Amino acid sequence: MRYKSWRSRKDTSLHVLCAEGSKAFESLPVAIRNLGPWTGGPEGEIAKLRLPYRILLNEQKFVVIHAHVSQLQLEATRAQELHPANTDCPECKGKGEVPQHGGLSRRPVPDAMAKDGLG
Repeated sequence: MRYKSWRSRKDTSLHVLCAEGSKAFESLPVAIRNLGPWTGGPEGEIAKLRLPYRILLNEQKFVVIHAHVSQLQLEATRAQELHPANTDCPECKGKGEVPQHGGLSRRPVPDAMAKDGLG
């Protein structure tokens, strides 16, 4: 499923997040719709939303967010994927092994096992 965000033109820090499609927007409470007029914003996969937004979207069918456009972060980001130093780790050499039992042994991550032919 996909989501669509809307930004109020009256208050540019006010955003509404709902399922994609005009039917979802039209089903918003009248009080929320009257905070507009609204202009379209970012959209994407619901599975990529940050956890609090996914929970609220599932429970309420919409989310109201008050944040400046530059601070609006709807989708979760994994710091491990974004930082290039993590792929060049001197400890694991990018294989995804993590220390276990105080460093006495290592446990490979399932993806690393498949790459090494162990899985």
